[in-house]
Amino acid sequence: MIVVNDQVQQGDEIKVWGPYPNYDDIARFEYGRLLWKRPDSRARFLKQWLDERHPYRERFMEQRALIEEVLDSTEPPAALDARLRQRDTSLRCVAREIPPVFGSFS
Repeated sequence: MIVVNDQVQQGDEIKVWGPYPNYDDIARFEYGRLLWKRPDSRARFLKQWLDERHPYRERFMEQRALIEEVLDSTEPPAALDARLRQRDTSLRCVAREIPPVFGSFS
């Protein structure tokens, strides 16, 4: 039974991330979603991403609502991906749009 569950999980991951996953994208999604739940981390992310000096600010502004929706989600990645695909995008695409966080712009 464990083997079946592992195969199902691997199948879901391939559906979401493709046969050649980019682990940086997956990490940005997983850690971003984990930290987004904490108000202090969310404030830090937004402060960084909205700063005019951040190199991905423009891209974040264009996709802000979608990125925040994905980070707020509690759905499993496969369910979230299926919902996003109905809107002509995917979790893989949105994860790539999550900007990096730097130490600071001091």
